[in-house]
Amino acid sequence: MDFQVNILPDPINLGLQLVATLIIFLVLRAKVTEPLKAMLEKRASGIEKDIKVAKDQKAEAEDLKTKYEISLEKAKEEGREIVESAKKRGDQLKEEIISEARAEASVERNRAKNEIEREKEKALDSLKSEVASMAMLVANKVVNKNLDESTHKDMIDNFINEVGETKWQS
Repeated sequence: MDFQVNILPDPINLGLQLVATLIIFLVLRAKVTEPLKAMLEKRASGIEKDIKVAKDQKAEAEDLKTKYEISLEKAKEEGREIVESAKKRGDQLKEEIISEARAEASVERNRAKNEIEREKEKALDSLKSEVASMAMLVANKVVNKNLDESTHKDMIDNFINEVGETKWQS
């Protein structure tokens, strides 16, 4: 048996395979490479657009954060001002209440003084009247005579006037 091994390929088969491979390569390049390249470019531009949008959103978020922090600080300041205002109003109200209480106490004190003066006057008038009555009784006993009503009244009035002019000591 004679068997011969040929190491070199058949030139016709080799040529046909090379031509077929070249045709497949060209077809694939025309049909697959260009659409693939277009798809990759479209994807790259989409990614760039998404990155730009993300950067814009990040900048907008930073602006919102800054505005929020400023707004929060203003709200805190307004809160402090409201508390301070309420504190001042409370102090003012406290002073007004104290002032009103002092005024009422003063009025009440004056009213009490006036009432005491009236009561003192009443007591003095009552005392004068009783002293006059006692004086008349003493005078009646000393004189041992009864006076008529008009003389009696005149003597009492004179006595009250004399006693009224002197200062009573309490």
